[in-house]
Amino acid sequence: MKPLSVKHHIVQTIRLSLPLIISQVMMVAMTFVDTVMAGQLGATTLAAVAVGSSVWSTVILFVFGTLMVIPPIVSEKDGAQRHHEVAPFFRQALWLALLLGLLFSVVIRLVDPIFILFKTQEEVIPEAVGYLDAIGWGVLPLAFFVSFRYLADGLSITKTTMYVSFVGVLLNVPLNYILMFGHLGFPALGAVGTGYASAIVITCQMLVYVLIVKRHKIIGSYQVFSRFDPPNWHVIMRLLKMGLPVGVSMFAEVGFFSVITLLSSSLATVVVAAHQIALNFSSLLFMVPLGLSMGITIRVGNAVGRKNEDDITRAGFLGTGLVLFTQLFSASVTLLFAGDIVNLYTDDSEVAAIAVSLLFYAAVFQLSDGIQVAAAGALRGIKDMTFIMNSNLFSFWLLGFVASWYLCFPMGMGAPGLWIGIIVGLSAAAVLNLWRFWIKTRQFKKHKIPDSIA
Repeated sequence: MKPLSVKHHIVQTIRLSLPLIISQVMMVAMTFVDTVMAGQLGATTLAAVAVGSSVWSTVILFVFGTLMVIPPIVSEKDGAQRHHEVAPFFRQALWLALLLGLLFSVVIRLVDPIFILFKTQEEVIPEAVGYLDAIGWGVLPLAFFVSFRYLADGLSITKTTMYVSFVGVLLNVPLNYILMFGHLGFPALGAVGTGYASAIVITCQMLVYVLIVKRHKIIGSYQVFSRFDPPNWHVIMRLLKMGLPVGVSMFAEVGFFSVITLLSSSLATVVVAAHQIALNFSSLLFMVPLGLSMGITIRVGNAVGRKNEDDITRAGFLGTGLVLFTQLFSASVTLLFAGDIVNLYTDDSEVAAIAVSLLFYAAVFQLSDGIQVAAAGALRGIKDMTFIMNSNLFSFWLLGFVASWYLCFPMGMGAPGLWIGIIVGLSAAAVLNLWRFWIKTRQFKKHKIPDSIA
């Protein structure tokens, strides 16, 4: 079979990725809004939101990852014209979402010892704990929201999530204003108000998606809510077995960044605030390569389904090259406008000076971060989930975490040491993931693509 042209691969990757990028940006924009508004209340509140949101991000992305088995299974059943199997399967996925939501609603409220372990500044801990207690009410509705989103994604309906996420950002601003600063008769709750605002927004988004699943012309035809199915533990455990490697790999990556934030919390409060500014802006930019990596997964998976070895290689490496181009652009913007970027977050001159210096490291790590997530997307396309998990555990924890801790504390480099460690971890993951994809594509050229992959 003749391979598709380079232009075709690039155009299709961009076309597939744009709605995904916009959806991801809208979701991260909520954290961006929280961070900017918290910065107006001072360094302590900003630090509390930084530390609290790092724990929150770790929890929710483990849930996101574990439930990420939903889209490919729904897509497979839909593509095979087995439409009648979608609703029964999805009802069991909702039971898994319920279990994950209840479990982590409790877990997120039991993390107080972590702050003591990482010697978080004492003035930051009360607000950080309050933030987690408040936003913890959003874990269960988030698990359901993610499930509904993945159902839509599996049916190739992506615009709904984009719209729902945009509405969430619009709701988040006035709710933050009311609950953080104390308006309309509500007390000024600071970081805790941010947590409650986020939980309310997530719940509203979940309820909107319930209406979409019931009334959308296509999704509604599957009649997900037409009957009640008791839990089928065989199906639920199979879903859990498939989803855990993805959840663990995302937990390893996001948990690494969260622990780095917790390590920074033992430094001065202004350093924690500056670290959060640099990390939050980097996370916002990361949504572009993340969305592109999802597009790469689809393109590589499509080539695997057609058993076209040349297109597998082209889709993976051209997609990675496209991501590298976007990362060079975002790194340049970060370096050129560092001062203006920081001014969006804070007017504290001491925090701003530190944040500007950290954005230099953020610009550097965007390159390796883009490559590692793009290559991981290619590996997901060939269903090499276990390697991604092992790569993340080795790169981020055995190399990145150790380097960050050693450079920050024994070497006395402080926050810059933490960021150099981040660069080490991301660079290792980039090399390993690219190497693995190159090896697998060579194997596909020498041997027939196995049916277990296709």
